[in-house]
Amino acid sequence: MKRTLIFVLLIAVAGLIPLAAASNTVTIYTMSGPEITTPILDALRAKYPSITVNLVKAGTGEIVARLQAEKNNPAADILWGGDNLAVFDGNSDLFAAYDSPEDKYMVSKDPNHKWHAFTIFCQAILVNTNLVKPADYPKNAKDLLNPAWKKAGGVALADPNKSGTGYTIVSGLSSAFGWDFIEKLVQNSVVLPGSDQMFTAVKDGELPVGFINEDLGATWKAQKLPIEVIYAKDAVTVQMDACGLIKNGPNPELAKKVLDFLCSKEAHAIAVKVINRRSARNDVAPPAGLPDLGNLNLFTAVEPREVVNAKFTKIYGK
Repeated sequence: MKRTLIFVLLIAVAGLIPLAAASNTVTIYTMSGPEITTPILDALRAKYPSITVNLVKAGTGEIVARLQAEKNNPAADILWGGDNLAVFDGNSDLFAAYDSPEDKYMVSKDPNHKWHAFTIFCQAILVNTNLVKPADYPKNAKDLLNPAWKKAGGVALADPNKSGTGYTIVSGLSSAFGWDFIEKLVQNSVVLPGSDQMFTAVKDGELPVGFINEDLGATWKAQKLPIEVIYAKDAVTVQMDACGLIKNGPNPELAKKVLDFLCSKEAHAIAVKVINRRSARNDVAPPAGLPDLGNLNLFTAVEPREVVNAKFTKIYGK
């Protein structure tokens, strides 16, 4: 009897059988708001009721700093959201390579398998209709340089140091018009610490005009809030966000299962129908109410985020 017990203990210590069941919890860091995460995670829980999701939301700058600080002992398994180039390629050492079976359906794939495409979305101009008359709506991004906006309170603009959306807007518009344009825009703007603050400042009537991710703008219009969404004729910024496995995360195998669901056709159908986001899958049609990307003058972030942040900080410091 003693010899049998000793044999079983030796096998367990060697790792051939588990002494305790693996955790069923996956921790996800995200920059996305509940309007995006809630419907998709509800579907995940319905499909996999045994999986517990611990969701932690913060701004892009804060999340990346946290991942870097936790690099030697990660607390999270998945990063969900963030620009595929600036966040994932720019911090590739933080992420684990994984060849997801869903990647083959995406319009864009990471050759290093660190990021996995999620959605594509534009940043349109957002106007508060209680503060701005239709005759005064901006038609172009360059219209935001009109001094009248400064007199009316200013243009809501998210700080690219803290916001991924802010980075996309500043970098995209600088590639369209140059950094002189950004300097003039900053002089006409109220710089806010995150995209959520940028969105709500216009929606709540604190500022007359700013920028909005098109999916949230479409949702607010459907709710008949006092806003108007305008796609500028001269330049519209656009980005792709992604998800990825955090290197040496606490529950890597279960995290793969969750990531595969986030990239699945089921999840992307929810992104289109409920969230009004354009799926990055080539087998999921875009939301019916959004304009064709081919009809827009699109500009993406070009310069590395650290370069954009340094230039913006120098301008803002003036």
